[in-house]
Amino acid sequence: MKLVVALWLMTSFMAFGQVQVKNIEDFPSSDGVTGCGLSYWCWEHDLGTVGTSTGTSSLSGELRRFDVVWKYYGGERFHVYLGPAYKDSTSTAFTTDTWIYFNKLANVDNIEIDLNQVTANGDTVIYGLQCYFPKGVWMYVADRSGRPHWNESTVPCTRKMWTSGVWHHVILKYHRDSAGNVTYDSVNFDTTLSKFIGASGPSDYALGWGIGRLSVNFQIGGNKTFSGTTAYLKFLTVTGQ
Repeated sequence: MKLVVALWLMTSFMAFGQVQVKNIEDFPSSDGVTGCGLSYWCWEHDLGTVGTSTGTSSLSGELRRFDVVWKYYGGERFHVYLGPAYKDSTSTAFTTDTWIYFNKLANVDNIEIDLNQVTANGDTVIYGLQCYFPKGVWMYVADRSGRPHWNESTVPCTRKMWTSGVWHHVILKYHRDSAGNVTYDSVNFDTTLSKFIGASGPSDYALGWGIGRLSVNFQIGGNKTFSGTTAYLKFLTVTGQ
C-alpha cells in the first residue's frame, strides 16, 4: 500500500524522448536493507570510507529525512531504485534537481549526489558528484584503473556556501556518449550557475544490473570526529533525455 501511495504522489512523463520522475523523496522507506530490489529507500555504511557510520531514513511530512552518525570519516549511503515503471537505457543527458537542508554542518565533510543508469549494453554509467568541503570544490567521478575515482573540478563548493538551518537548491547536469564517457556540465547552487571545465572521463562499469535501471544515491560523509547530522530532501527530480 505504501508503494502505491508513493507512486500516486510522484509525477512522471515520457514525451519527446524525455523521462522525468518527480518527488523521489516520496518513495517508501525500507528498514535499511529489505526491499532494495524494489522502489524503497535503503541505506548502509559506505565501505569505501575508512571509518564507521550508521543511518536511518523516513518520511517526515512531505520531506525525506536522513539521520546519520559517523566516526572517523565514515560515510552513510542512502539510495533508491526508481523501479520498472521508469526504466531508461537510452537517455544520454540528465538533470538531478533537489532542495537540501541540514540541521548542522560543522562536522560534515562531503555531500554526495549520484545517478546510476544501466545502458543498453548492460553497463552501469555512474554520474557522480560530491561537494567536498576539505578541498572546497565539487568533485566528479571518472574511471581510474577500472574503478570509480574522485577527481577535483574547478567549481567551488565551500562550507561557507552552505548554511545550517537553511534550504539550498542544487541542480546538477551531465551527459554521456555511447561509450560510457561522462561529461559533467554544470552545477546550479542557489541560483548561481557554474560550468565545469574539463570534467569528463569514462564512467561505466559491468555491475550486472538490469538494463534500464535508474537509481539515485545521496551520501553524507563526516570528518574525523564522532558526530552526526540530520538532513532533509524535497522536490527531488531526475530528468533524462
